[in-house]
Amino acid sequence: MFSKIDTVHIQVKNLKRAQHWYGEVLELEQVFDSGKYLVFKIGVGETTLTIQEGEVRSSSVKPILFSDALEETRLKLLEKNVKAGEIEVDEDVTYFEFHDMDGNGFEVCQYIPL
Repeated sequence: MFSKIDTVHIQVKNLKRAQHWYGEVLELEQVFDSGKYLVFKIGVGETTLTIQEGEVRSSSVKPILFSDALEETRLKLLEKNVKAGEIEVDEDVTYFEFHDMDGNGFEVCQYIPL
């Protein structure tokens, strides 16, 4: 029925400001600009991140990003003045949470080697 998740859609208050934040702070590659929304590539996967200006609402859904270097990723975000939570351990996964400038939540995870 479905073959993949095509994109994760996030509403932001200011598209231009968000374009800079997602490109510079998260170091995501912008691959499309419709004038109304922007699409960013995330690492080597096929799923993209689409940001669009609109009403930002709290959500129980949040993108979970993967990093091979969780501690370094967290430190890099902290250096860029992103409020990143402490690293947590949940069985075979370590992770931390952070938010964009509009309060959209993200999680970054890394698997614990067996």
